[in-house]
Amino acid sequence: MIGKEKVAAAYKAAFGKGKIRYFFSPGRVEILGNHTDHNHGIAIASCIDRGITAAVEKNDDGAIQIASVGFKPFTFYTDELKYNPAEKGSTLALAKGVARAMKDAGYKIGGFRAALVSDIQAGSGLSSSAAFECLIAKILDVLYNEGKMEPGEMAKIGKFAENEYFGKACGLLDQSAIAFGGGNLLDFDSPNGVDVTPLQYHLPLHCFLINTGSSHEGLDALYKAIPDGMRNVAQNLLGVDYLADASKEDFFQAISRGNLAVKESDKLIAQHFYDECDRVRMGQKALNENDTLSFIRALAESQVSMATLLHNTMVPGQYNRSPQQAVDLATPHLHEGAARMSGGGFAGSVLCYCYAKDVEEFSHSMSAFYGQDNVYEIAFLDHGPEEF
Repeated sequence: MIGKEKVAAAYKAAFGKGKIRYFFSPGRVEILGNHTDHNHGIAIASCIDRGITAAVEKNDDGAIQIASVGFKPFTFYTDELKYNPAEKGSTLALAKGVARAMKDAGYKIGGFRAALVSDIQAGSGLSSSAAFECLIAKILDVLYNEGKMEPGEMAKIGKFAENEYFGKACGLLDQSAIAFGGGNLLDFDSPNGVDVTPLQYHLPLHCFLINTGSSHEGLDALYKAIPDGMRNVAQNLLGVDYLADASKEDFFQAISRGNLAVKESDKLIAQHFYDECDRVRMGQKALNENDTLSFIRALAESQVSMATLLHNTMVPGQYNRSPQQAVDLATPHLHEGAARMSGGGFAGSVLCYCYAKDVEEFSHSMSAFYGQDNVYEIAFLDHGPEEF
């Protein structure tokens, strides 16, 4: 987390002196439950101690001015929130989308100036976009609504901004993980969008993140193929809308009968969904009972499933700097620990869990390959977006 002094300096450089307040929105890691949210499954995710910190001052002219260190500043007005396709894929689109969704939901909105500093590395897969969405929602909620917004509403607002204004087809996992804060089991088979069961992490494992340096640019078709494959199996093999609407037993009975309309690769993707939801329950039980061995087993099996059933641990033919390469390099140095890709896949970060006795060996070996700035220990937070 970036300290107040650095953020205050950024505000002064962008806007001059002001009566500022401080806000923080964390990044998130997916611990278990890869590509389960969009088919109404379950996942375990947690906020971490890296995110976006903001120095904010309220104004009365309806202008929202945002200056993020390292990026071009932008301004828009709260009475001009219409979707603009030319802004698709921009941070401006995310901010406008959040303001629009809040206004449509009956929340008050208004102007503010904000300087943002982030310690989420680009392309690391810690969901900087969801952190930004939740940050803007939190600022508007505190400044104009006395902080009354429920976390579930914040998550839906962020998802709207990302789907409809930014143009990315994401599920609800990233926004829910950040909005609810802490570590949670997230159940997406709910009329409320998501049901949340808090979890505590007390295992004797240090958690490190490896930023592989690979890019998520141009991978939309690969990401889209996974939920499309799951929906194809759900609708054309099982006769339901989502995989969670049918049991694992229903699935195995259906594939034994065969169906030429459903590709074999889609069946593998669907099998990952059912097996992964089982692993989430295993991970939940392990965390509740401080069962380190079962937790590591669930992580390791999840990584194998992503590599062999989802095939999303690397872009086809691009092993170098892929998450799969990072897992392969890290595993020998983790000994009794485990490495697992986090997030949508094909690029981004790998989470590595190791015992204290292996920290020095692991850190030295991985830093030699990826650089010290790309291998670092993270801490799980017990809160989400906040004014501090």
